Amino acid sequence: MVEKKVAALSLFQRDRKLHEKWEYIEDPTYSRSIGSHVCITCSKFDYSSQASRGSILCCNCHQKLIWHGQHLTHSCEQYQEKVILGTHKKLNQKS
Repeated sequence: MVEKKVAALSLFQRDRKLHEKWEYIEDPTYSRSIGSHVCITCSKFDYSSQASRGSILCCNCHQKLIWHGQHLTHSCEQYQEKVILGTHKKLNQKS
């Protein structure tokens, strides 16, 4: 028996009109971040791409839009690291 796995759609993907009601994240909700803890690496980060509007970036946790470019430089206190499932290589592993 083949099991069909369907990824759960984010809130943003389920209701495409929702982004029209959302406002943009403003300071002090999130601030400039140094390192890899930025919105794009957060598990709550999501985006939609539309030909007429380009990419729309959002935070499902705050239910707000993210300004272009700030997803690479900002994060908030509710940052949650993405969990990557799969096989990880161990360096210097001895048999």
